[in-house]
Amino acid sequence: MSRAFITGVSGFAGRHLARRLLAGGWEVSGITRDAPCDVPGVIEHRLEIDDGAAVAAAMGSARPDVVYHLAAVVDTVTTPDVLELHRTNILGTAAVLEAAAAVGATRVLVASSAFAYGRTSAELQPVPEDAPLVPLTPYGSSKVAAEVLALQWSRATGIDVIVTRSFQHTGPGHVGAYALPEWAGQLASGTGEIRVGNLEVVRDYLDVRDTVAAYQALVEEAPAGVYNVGSGVPRSMRELLDGLIAAFGSDARVVVDPSRFRPVDQPVFVADVTRLRTATAWAPQLSIEETLRDLAAFYRHGR
Repeated sequence: MSRAFITGVSGFAGRHLARRLLAGGWEVSGITRDAPCDVPGVIEHRLEIDDGAAVAAAMGSARPDVVYHLAAVVDTVTTPDVLELHRTNILGTAAVLEAAAAVGATRVLVASSAFAYGRTSAELQPVPEDAPLVPLTPYGSSKVAAEVLALQWSRATGIDVIVTRSFQHTGPGHVGAYALPEWAGQLASGTGEIRVGNLEVVRDYLDVRDTVAAYQALVEEAPAGVYNVGSGVPRSMRELLDGLIAAFGSDARVVVDPSRFRPVDQPVFVADVTRLRTATAWAPQLSIEETLRDLAAFYRHGR
């Protein structure tokens, strides 16, 4: 049996990845922080990701073949604690990489973010991996730093590193201050009026289950390097809202609230996934309609 280690295993993508790997016969261990993973079969280690000694001890007991580093402070717009953000996202990455080298892991996936790109021009849509990295938020800058750290570490150690720049993903289990779960929470309350931000922007949304399938495919099939992970399909937020309202069977009135507009919004932001599709046999398996139905069901049944 092969052994996988997932940092952030109690997070949104981490839980889905753990379930997928366990179903495939992997032994799965991982790091949690505040909340338990609650996925039967996962061996959990509760610790701070920037505690190098604790990370090394946890990974030393697991002896993983591959490491999926998903743990991060995810704050895409405002950051109340910039120091915590950078400690977790940069120093935490360093701790994970050092521990992976010590136990002889053969491959490490470091989950970065499309927010590393920052604002991209219309001519660069869909966005390729060689687009300039000009982050607009502290979160984006922390991901750029983590990428540079991971790629330098790979050159120094010879251990393969996969860096994934994930675009938006959603689906069952998605919570937090993001558009689709926030809308789903409003609709689940039975409101007759749903308040939203800018619906004209175009984004790339992928089901979280397809996202973690891409992670696994990259680790198992692809050369080391940097890969966008997304659907490659442009969709307006209005289209996504209409689909979510239909999934709830709601007749709620939509109210556009300018106070909900984000200063870092850009008109179009879509992934070029040519490199991912060329390097692996991966392809999305879930339609956006199924994703929105499952997100609605998650909120309707009390999460």
